Amino acid sequence: MVENGWDWFEAENECLSEDGTDHWQACFESDAGAKVLADLERHFLHTALGPDASTAAIWMREGKRALVLQIKRLAERSAAD
Repeated sequence: MVENGWDWFEAENECLSEDGTDHWQACFESDAGAKVLADLERHFLHTALGPDASTAAIWMREGKRALVLQIKRLAERSAAD
């Protein structure tokens, strides 16, 4: 009998690498990672759409903005842990 559900899924037990940093922190603490994050912020957090923007464009921009903010939260939380 085949079981359906989440039993097959094994959660990652250890999110930290060998040196104690996690993958978000390791990625964005480097100079290159900081530049990428700054570019994402500049393009999606510090710009606005014009008054004639369509509803679809506004929703697309909001999705991008939310993604950038989530990346920032994960990188900052990882650095604080």
